[in-house]
Amino acid sequence: MLSFANWARFALPLTLLLVVAAVACSNEPVEVVKTVEVIKEVEVPVEVEKIVEKEVEVPKEVEVEKIIEVEKIVEVMTEPEPSDDDDSTAGPPIYQMGLFSEPITRNYWNFYGGPGGSVWTGYVLAGNTASLYGYSDQRFDWVPVVASDFPTELTKETVNGTELWTAEVPLKEGIQWSDGEPMTADDFVFTVNTVLDMQLGADWGSAVDRAFVEGVEKIDDHRVKVLFKAMDDEGNPQTPGLSVWQFGLGFMPIMPEHYWSPVIEDVKALDNVQQSIEALFAYVPDGEPTAGGFVFSKWEPGAFFENDADVNYSWKGAVVTEYANGAYSETIPNIGYEASFYGEPGGDKTLEYEIGPHVDTALFSIYGNQDAAILALTNGDIDYLFNPLGVEKGFQDRIRAADDLSIVTNADNGMFYMGFNTRKEPMSYKGFRQAIATIIDKEFVSQTVLQDSTIPMYSVVPEGNAFWHNADVPQLGKGMTRTERLEKAVALLKEAGFTYEQEPQMSEDGNFVEVQAQGLRMPDGSEMQPIEIIAPSPGYDPLRATFAIWIERWLNDLGIPARANLVGFNVLVAELFSDTVQEDLDIWILGWGLSLFPDYVESFFHSRHAPENEEGGHNWGGYANPEFDDLSFSLLSETSVDEARDKMFRIQEMLADDLPYIPLFTIPKLDTYRPSRVEYPYTTVFGGLTGLGGLQTAALIK
Repeated sequence: MLSFANWARFALPLTLLLVVAAVACSNEPVEVVKTVEVIKEVEVPVEVEKIVEKEVEVPKEVEVEKIIEVEKIVEVMTEPEPSDDDDSTAGPPIYQMGLFSEPITRNYWNFYGGPGGSVWTGYVLAGNTASLYGYSDQRFDWVPVVASDFPTELTKETVNGTELWTAEVPLKEGIQWSDGEPMTADDFVFTVNTVLDMQLGADWGSAVDRAFVEGVEKIDDHRVKVLFKAMDDEGNPQTPGLSVWQFGLGFMPIMPEHYWSPVIEDVKALDNVQQSIEALFAYVPDGEPTAGGFVFSKWEPGAFFENDADVNYSWKGAVVTEYANGAYSETIPNIGYEASFYGEPGGDKTLEYEIGPHVDTALFSIYGNQDAAILALTNGDIDYLFNPLGVEKGFQDRIRAADDLSIVTNADNGMFYMGFNTRKEPMSYKGFRQAIATIIDKEFVSQTVLQDSTIPMYSVVPEGNAFWHNADVPQLGKGMTRTERLEKAVALLKEAGFTYEQEPQMSEDGNFVEVQAQGLRMPDGSEMQPIEIIAPSPGYDPLRATFAIWIERWLNDLGIPARANLVGFNVLVAELFSDTVQEDLDIWILGWGLSLFPDYVESFFHSRHAPENEEGGHNWGGYANPEFDDLSFSLLSETSVDEARDKMFRIQEMLADDLPYIPLFTIPKLDTYRPSRVEYPYTTVFGGLTGLGGLQTAALIK
């Protein structure tokens, strides 16, 4: 079972000052000072100057005798006798990790459904909650987590005159929240009802898709029933597919009803839904119980975030075993649970480890930028560095020069992209987006400028996710010379109705633009207005900042008045979540950590997920294409993996042509850690250790 948790402790130096004084009261004191030099031969670790002050009260006259003994020490240095039992220097095990951006919130509702949903927030909240189902380690089998077994098959039944798809799920007995309260069906039902009643969007809206989820019911404390709509809003038959059920509702984080229910009732009493959502996201969850292995301890913004081990963690001591024959088994002594899936356990074991946490504390030290974080890593201040952004060549060299650090390389399940606000001109023109895709030389930036720190990307599904990746999507501009790129981009603009007073022309050798573009005008004849490309700053992510600078240059070569605005990560996120995003946004560069099942294409690009719509979501660019909407929505009803794959290939081809996003690059996922201090049950995994939250409930501290 994939488990996430963080452990570390922040230690402050202590200084001890002892002062002994007796206060005299009476007449004016007379001070007598005696200095005595004493030569001693002693066994001490350092030279000591000792000052003794003594005040003595007498009836009439106060005499303060101040004796200063200055000891000249002749040191006889001795080594302490070694002892097998002496662990006085050993402290509690601490998992010391590094971040180079501030988490935004510790409110899980906000993280999963609001502006707090940054990857950095996810790392520190990884030990908070659990879901019915999850992925197995390394192989990514679909396995029970809070559920005790797989659900029953979907069956149709009529409930109160409405035809529904239903399934039942058994839950493990004995699971506890960190405060000792049992986790029951009430918690699952409460979470689903909260998402539905409050109309939460983003990841909550994807997990509990209101287009499909009718509701859930408690059968008893350890059984739930899920109910899905059998008809869409227009009366057409529909089926909850893999995206909606197995990888949607089945993966929904479960929240503690006994803690959050009073909070939800209070915020729902506000005037409107939006105010209620904002109040929920703003709530500070002091004392919140968790179920993922860790509980919040303290947060010093700009310095550290600290979590402590959950002493009631139900999976503590559980053993996970995977076999070469495909079988998976899990034993959880704390709750008396043992089960196997995908065959009979036996034969060679490919993985076996014990779930922790094996530490007392998870400490996330927060650094101002990637440079400072890598310096802390090489200096030994931290033992693992979260880095979802990739590592440029110079930083890699510094890490490899450190004798006590290891770098592990894995394929990454992420995408760094450039997005368009398709509501606004000129970004609304397909030809404009295609011209920009053509002029961008991803291979040049990745291979020459960034020295292979990035991997050019043309599909919204990374190559590492091989089963779902379509390698045959349109690849605009790939293999062209700079002259060919410029000429093709100009032609695409002209085909879309744009005009020039003077078209740009490359030099004969193809090394520079010899004739600058002049007077690029919109299809309606108006002058093209300046365009802002908002992207992360080089201090946060030098890779995306580098791409932004080159894209700015190439767009200006084309006559497009573009300016790269490099800002802090949280500033960029705030702009995307602002109420005026549809008016203010032009072009942005950001990145996504992606799910293995690529139903995210519907969340990113279906028109129902534009922020201005009722459901809201992550379609910040407002992309609206009825043909795409129909195809991507049909993916949600697909119960066949092969049929879902066929639809995903068609979706990738459509997106690579229409280009609401231009995929720029993915990265080789480089995880850096100190093997003399930390040990993992495995390091080879798609998406890297960073994608698993640093394996916080599995890491061993030496």
